[in-house]
Amino acid sequence: MRCKIKFLLLFTILLSTVPNSVLAAALGDENGKEDTTVSSSAQTVESTFLETDKSETTATTPPFSSGESNVATTLETNPTSTATTTKSQEQTTEESKDVQVKEKVRPRLAANEAEVNTWTAFVSAVCDETITKISLTGSFENPSASDSNLSSYQRKNDLEIDGQGNRIHFKDASIRLGSPQNAIGNFHMHDIVLNQKYVGANSEDIVGTRLNYTYGAKWKYRFGNVTTEPGVQRLARASHSEVRVYGKMNIDTRAENFYLGSMIMEDGTQYKGNVNYYNFSVFWYNVAASATSTGASREFTIGNNCRVDAGQTQTLGRTYPAVYSHYLALTVGENSVYNVDMPGNAVRFDDDGAGMTIKKGAIVNLTSKQDSGSVVAFSNNNTYLNAEPGSYFYVIGTSSQPLINVSANGLGTGNVTRTGNTFTLNSPAQYDLRNLNNTKSAVNVANGNRAENNFYIFDSDIDLWNVGVPVLGPSSETYAKVPSLSVAGSGTKEVVSTSVSGLQQFKQANYRRISGMNQNPKIEWTPVTDADKTIEGRVVIGEVPDNNGLVDGEIKYIPVYASENQAQVTLTDTYGNIRSDLATDANGYIRYKETSNPAQFQKAGEKITGIAKRGPWITPAASATTVIDATPPEPAKVDNSDAIQSITTKLTGTGEPNSIITLTVNGQPQANTSQVVNSQGKWELDISSLQITRGDVIQIFLQDQSGLITQLSEDQRPSTNNDIGNINPKEDLNYRDATFKAATKVIVVGNLSLDTVPDKLEFGSNNISNQTQSYQPTINGKLVISDTRGGAKKPWRLTLHQSEALKNGTVSLEDDLSYTSSLGEKQITTATQIVESGKFTTDGSKEISANWTGNQGFKLTVPVEKQRIGDYTGKLAWQLEDVPGN
Repeated sequence: MRCKIKFLLLFTILLSTVPNSVLAAALGDENGKEDTTVSSSAQTVESTFLETDKSETTATTPPFSSGESNVATTLETNPTSTATTTKSQEQTTEESKDVQVKEKVRPRLAANEAEVNTWTAFVSAVCDETITKISLTGSFENPSASDSNLSSYQRKNDLEIDGQGNRIHFKDASIRLGSPQNAIGNFHMHDIVLNQKYVGANSEDIVGTRLNYTYGAKWKYRFGNVTTEPGVQRLARASHSEVRVYGKMNIDTRAENFYLGSMIMEDGTQYKGNVNYYNFSVFWYNVAASATSTGASREFTIGNNCRVDAGQTQTLGRTYPAVYSHYLALTVGENSVYNVDMPGNAVRFDDDGAGMTIKKGAIVNLTSKQDSGSVVAFSNNNTYLNAEPGSYFYVIGTSSQPLINVSANGLGTGNVTRTGNTFTLNSPAQYDLRNLNNTKSAVNVANGNRAENNFYIFDSDIDLWNVGVPVLGPSSETYAKVPSLSVAGSGTKEVVSTSVSGLQQFKQANYRRISGMNQNPKIEWTPVTDADKTIEGRVVIGEVPDNNGLVDGEIKYIPVYASENQAQVTLTDTYGNIRSDLATDANGYIRYKETSNPAQFQKAGEKITGIAKRGPWITPAASATTVIDATPPEPAKVDNSDAIQSITTKLTGTGEPNSIITLTVNGQPQANTSQVVNSQGKWELDISSLQITRGDVIQIFLQDQSGLITQLSEDQRPSTNNDIGNINPKEDLNYRDATFKAATKVIVVGNLSLDTVPDKLEFGSNNISNQTQSYQPTINGKLVISDTRGGAKKPWRLTLHQSEALKNGTVSLEDDLSYTSSLGEKQITTATQIVESGKFTTDGSKEISANWTGNQGFKLTVPVEKQRIGDYTGKLAWQLEDVPGN
């Protein structure tokens, strides 16, 4: 017969108390002349590759290498040297043989053509009336201060000079045109760089009739892709003559670029004109061309798709406009740009009947940055300025007179009586008349209290800034799409006609700025983050030049913002909520603030859109802004956060998928502990290498990978954003309308713990004997204790008792179980016994059951009389205690 003996084990732990707290000059000035020269040189290189007028040059001007040009020049000017030149070529290297081959297939020069690369050859060709085309094969200069052979000769036949990108320095010399042998003489110069040394007399221009107006009336000039260096006095004195220009013209002269009878800039011309020394105009119609002269039209016509910059770097005075005196019609062609920056008047109408027309799509910028008279002066009778439908007209200056004076004196510095003058803005795409003088007006129609002259605005917005208010601030009055405004006379004789209420009180003397955008508005969004309750945008109703006008060849445009209630916006947020009729404030802003509780922050990465409306003008397509991700992930959740000990080897938890997780211990970053939260939001960190102890604070940071917020300046970005993305702050952080929660903190706890106890002691099935028997059990499980209390370590002891006596029915083995340790052998009954004791020197664990070998551990001694058939069962209770101090 056999009996079975089993123990079920129970345990309780008495622990000491553990704390649980958790912790964003127009063309130069007098000192800038050297820069202008450099700019001109740059144009020289570029002009070498520009296409010239094909009808005049393609068929007759083959491309030559510089080596070929030298040979061609020798053949042209010294025929007797042909044999010598050929022999020299036969003795050259293989590279030179290539030149010979090219020479053999090169077209012959026509009898009326010459190729030159020396001053002597050039002068000879100019003075040879049988030569009508001169091609430069190299750059050269006048070897002497002057050359009477050229300057005194009067050229009579047509002449084309093709510079082929080369340069001539004329010194004190120029080309003189006499009475042409044909009814009309034609002078054509192109693709060339020019310089001169002014000493008067023959150096007053590069080419001209020396003010012989009879001869001038019979010549036509054409210039293309010409660059002049600052030493040139004038490119041409072409009084009475028609002058045409094309290509890239970079004309920098001491005096005027031209004397003119008429000027025609062909379509596509890019013209930069500057006066660097004298207080002169850029273009001077010094006499009125006669009806029979080639310049009889007296026009100044800028063709279509041109870009023309005209100004001065001279600082001696401010007397003359860019185009001066006896012209009649200044026309800016469709889609062309005409920029004028003069120290005095930019445009002046000096002759009776003269005027200016700005075509559809043309952009005109008239600027005077110095204190001066009117920027636009109507200085004679029956003059006009007409901005046609679809044109852009901007006038900006610091004028001591009205900015645009329709009744100006001869210099534009005062008022006189004028009659028949009209200034018309006829449905322009945009216009801006801006007087930077705080006390002066934008427009004056007549002299004093008189009724002459007229100012019209048709089919346009009208925004008005009072004298004395900031010129770039919000407008004082605004009127959308006014059918017409007519102003006649000034002062007590001023008559205003309009159908628009309020505008009927218009008084020209009251306004320093008059502007009309006539464009659909757009919205400039203030960057919106997912930490904002407020959505803000600013309505732009147009763009105009800034107060500086032309600077280094460029105009900087600035936005014009809506004034109070001038525009309304309907926005749609990232949740699809529509907010309607948000009106602009005095600075053009619209705002919407989310008032829901809790706050509904906008969704990062999604778009807020808006439509702006200003009178009849509506944003054609919704203006959008993407919400910026500025908010760090929600703090990480840590599994068993209240039970992290010094012996813990791994942390696990949940967090925002794909965010980077790092940690610090007591504020110090820990290397090699970075991981990425997986796509299911799970994470784990190996912390086995960390030296942590009770009371240490581990802080777990999550950082998304949204990157640096480039839409915000450094001082606008939250401190939690860097090149990687947004990271949890160390402490709660208030940013804009949100509070970013601090990264999760856990405190390392110190425990004296009974980690595991055996599940079962099995003494087996044993035969009944006639003698007392002793048994040792088979152990299922381990007995392990640990102490992570750091510096608070104390001695410990382990007690044991039978919580349920070991019995088989009424037969009890309660007194027969013993436990042997370093404390000796102890009888384990229902009374508590101390069975183990000790003290940890460092945080760690101890497996008590590892010592249960030999005579150590449990033993059951069963006398004969208790050896009964059946199963003996009972329960043991373990209890771990720290030992109180003395």
